[in-house]
Amino acid sequence: MNKTLKKSLVTILSIFAVVTIVMSCGCTSEATESSDIKNNDENSNLDPKGLDADKNTEFITVTDMAGRTVQVPKKVDRTIGLACTLREIVYLGVKDKVIGIEEVESDEKIGMRMPYMLANPELADLPIVNKAGKTQQYYERILTANPDVIFLGNQEAEIADDMQEKLQIPVVVVHATAIGSKEQNAKYDQSLRLMGKILDKEERANEIIDKMKEYEADLMSRASKSDKNPSVYIPGRAYYGTNGLTTTDPRWPPFEYLGTNNRANNVAYGVDNVSKGVSVSEEQLINWNPEYMFIPSTAFKMVEKDLEKPEFKELSAIKNDNVYKVPPFRLYSYNKGTAIADAYYIGKILYPDQFADIDPVEKADEIYIFFNGNPVYEEMSKKNLGFEKVNIK
Repeated sequence: MNKTLKKSLVTILSIFAVVTIVMSCGCTSEATESSDIKNNDENSNLDPKGLDADKNTEFITVTDMAGRTVQVPKKVDRTIGLACTLREIVYLGVKDKVIGIEEVESDEKIGMRMPYMLANPELADLPIVNKAGKTQQYYERILTANPDVIFLGNQEAEIADDMQEKLQIPVVVVHATAIGSKEQNAKYDQSLRLMGKILDKEERANEIIDKMKEYEADLMSRASKSDKNPSVYIPGRAYYGTNGLTTTDPRWPPFEYLGTNNRANNVAYGVDNVSKGVSVSEEQLINWNPEYMFIPSTAFKMVEKDLEKPEFKELSAIKNDNVYKVPPFRLYSYNKGTAIADAYYIGKILYPDQFADIDPVEKADEIYIFFNGNPVYEEMSKKNLGFEKVNIK
């Protein structure tokens, strides 16, 4: 593919609307669900690189998750994952092909708290090619890195087309949002297989999908053998920023894997039929009166502050000391391994007899090794991101 930028694109107008990291792409615990790609000031004097593609390069044609037809090299040696897609590149076992990362991924407060970065800290030393998520792409840096293909999470076709035209590099839109419902899970499977095809890792993509289904079946089988089904609730589900007690998820994957009595489940209350962040009223939460609460550790301080209100002191979970912290499933988009690890821990709490043989810490590292290549639970625990029973006074 000819990577020479058209002369008419030598100068790209600067856009001075400042978009902060924490409001990028619905990926961090301080993030929005969506935003548009913006050109950074750094791109205002973008120069053509004059890089001619190898005329002998073979291409394949794929259809991406935005319905776009894209030609990509048959053999990809260099890639970049933008808008929360580096995670899946690591899952597929091709971190050696990554030649640039997003700034937020090397950040100590966010990036180095995520399992895929903790397991592969050398990635933090790669060149920065983007601010965060779907905003402020550094086109000049991307051109210098010279990837064969760019993966872009959750964008409209027009935005991906614009980036591809300006860079003259294949841009493939993939699914990097929530899993939880059957439809969301199916999109994720399709997207992972697409990435596997492009990166010559189709077998690994299928292995990941099969393993996720294997874990899900094991979790559901264990939970279904219990005659107990206590009501549960996740507060502090991140969306549009870090949130407190009355923000939840009707299809939070750890609860879905276990088939638990999620108080916000759409079947019972019509909140929603997909995994997403939703806000409920204080009165609704009091009416639900969950017996157990499992709080993402990144939201704990905000939730704890909310629980200081006297009206929440009578909640069953508080009165009976059944409040727990779990590693965040949603931290810079969705950490699929963490969702499974959380489910095993929650299963151990809710159904102790059925999960008697499970050590949640050992299980978490088994899962993190499978997805990310190395155990990371100890490092996460040191960062206050581990499993913990908490005492709400």
